[in-house]
Amino acid sequence: MSRSRRFGAVVLLTLVSALTASPAAVAASQLQVIGFWASDASAGLAGLYQYPRSITYFTPFWYSVNAMGGLVNHVNTAILDKVNSLHIPITPLVNDATGTQAFLRNPLTRLNAARNIADMVKGQHYAGVDIDFEPTHTSLAPELSAFAIDLRDFLPRRAVVSMAIVPNSGGAYQWNKLIPEVNQFVLMSYDEHDDGSYAGPVAATPWVQNILTRMERVVPANKIDLGIAVYGYIWPLGSTVATTVPYNAVTPQMNEHAKWDTEDQETYATFDTASGPVIAWWESLQGMNQKIQLAKEDHLHGVALWHLGYANKSVYQLLLHQIGSQPT
Repeated sequence: MSRSRRFGAVVLLTLVSALTASPAAVAASQLQVIGFWASDASAGLAGLYQYPRSITYFTPFWYSVNAMGGLVNHVNTAILDKVNSLHIPITPLVNDATGTQAFLRNPLTRLNAARNIADMVKGQHYAGVDIDFEPTHTSLAPELSAFAIDLRDFLPRRAVVSMAIVPNSGGAYQWNKLIPEVNQFVLMSYDEHDDGSYAGPVAATPWVQNILTRMERVVPANKIDLGIAVYGYIWPLGSTVATTVPYNAVTPQMNEHAKWDTEDQETYATFDTASGPVIAWWESLQGMNQKIQLAKEDHLHGVALWHLGYANKSVYQLLLHQIGSQPT
C-alpha cells in the first residue's frame, strides 16, 4: 500500500471512530465552525446545501467599508435566500475597501462605519458580523479598539462579533480592550508559504502550533477559531511564483505523486509538466484533520475554513464526522 493510501486509511478510520462515538463524547468535543465564502470560488455551494449542519456560521465576503465609513454591498441574493431557507446563521465578512484603514483614523468616519455595519446586521437579521480589517497597522491599534467598542454598543445584544487576526502582527491589537467586545478571534493560520515565497507548506502543523501558542498567551482559548486552508499552491521548481489550487481542483497528477510530510504534516508532490518540473503543497483531508485535532486538544472555540468555494463533498463530511452536527 502506498504512503498516501495508508494516510487515507487513517483518516477513514478516524471518521468511523467519530461516527461510532457516544453522543456525550461528541457533544464534549464539538467545535464551532465558520465557513467563509468568497466570489472567487472554483465551485458552488452544493456541498453546503447538502450538508447544512456541517457549519455553525456561513460567513460570506459581502461587504466592504469605504473611506467615509459607508458600506459597499456585494450580496448575492440567490445565495442569501438559499442559506436563509436552510436556517444557517449568517455572519457576513466586512473588509476594508481602501486597503489603508483610513476610515479608522477619523472619529467621525470610524463611528459611521460602526453604525452602518450594525444597521446592516439588524436590517438583514444576520446572526452577527466578521470584521476583517487586515493587514493591520500597529499605529491604529487604539482606533481598532474604539471601533470594536462602538460596534458592540450599536449591535443587538446577542449578535456575534468575530475578528480576523493576522499572525505575528506585533502590537496591532490591544487585547485587553478587544477581548470584552469580540466573541471570537479567527487566527489566520495559513499561508506560511504562498505566491512570493519559495515552495513550502501552506500551514505546517508545527508552525500553526507555534503561532497558536503565542496567541493563547493573550487570548483565552475559548475565544479562538483556528483558520484552516482549503487550498494549496503550485510552484515551478526553484521559483517564487505560485498558483493557487483549490482543494476541489487538486489535479490527478498531484494525487498520483502525493506524499505526506511527517514533519510538517502536510501533503506535497513533485512532478513534471509540459512547462517543466513543479512542486505542489496543499492542505489535504489529512492536514485539515490535523488542524481540527489541534483545535480540540487546545479546547479552542472552533475552526474557520477559507473557504467553502474551495471545498468538495469530502470536506463537509469531514466536518460532520469530526465535529458533529451543528445545532439548528
